[in-house]
Amino acid sequence: MTAPDPSLQSDPAALAPYRNRLSWRNRLGRLAWRLVYITLFRPTPAFFALWRRFLLRLFGARLGRGTVIHPSVRIWAPWNLEMDDDSCLAFDVDCYCVDKVHLGKHVTVSQYAFLCTASHDVDDPARPLVTAPIKIEDAAWVFAQAFVGPGVTIGQGAVVAAAAVVVKNVAPWTIVGGNPAKFIRQRSMPDHPSPAADAPAAGVESPTSKGSTT
Repeated sequence: MTAPDPSLQSDPAALAPYRNRLSWRNRLGRLAWRLVYITLFRPTPAFFALWRRFLLRLFGARLGRGTVIHPSVRIWAPWNLEMDDDSCLAFDVDCYCVDKVHLGKHVTVSQYAFLCTASHDVDDPARPLVTAPIKIEDAAWVFAQAFVGPGVTIGQGAVVAAAAVVVKNVAPWTIVGGNPAKFIRQRSMPDHPSPAADAPAAGVESPTSKGSTT
């Protein structure tokens, strides 16, 4: 393990200035999307789902049949969003899709949840941006106010409890909660029984993202 640089501890100003390494194409695309979001997306009533899907597809989002995106959802870059059939982003979800966000079929992300695909490498004086995709597999449910960090995969049928902080992968058909999120129990449904008793009981796996989440 590398010892910390004493100069950084004694003089915070020694930190290198942060540089935005996102391309101009990315920045201009987000500016155009922001203008469309403010004027044509955000003011729409809830039942204008087809119109909101149309706007998102214009900016490169890949959306399946029956997807629901509420007008107050914040989407950083639509071209990084993929939602399969009948998935839903509820009101005031923050989809910070600097990297890819993929929702499987019948996925629900409840109100005020935060899907965060980017952070900064806090061990580098320049604090460079680090990103990793988020994948939420079929029939999973992210409850209200939960945080899902970069590089996380939430397995099929898994449930993330309200206000949980998820920074590691979540095993299929498990329920996790807390900060950091930990295994609570297996999820059992009539058509999708829990894994066999001899299956691993841990609800979270090793993280795949680099850097610390801000």
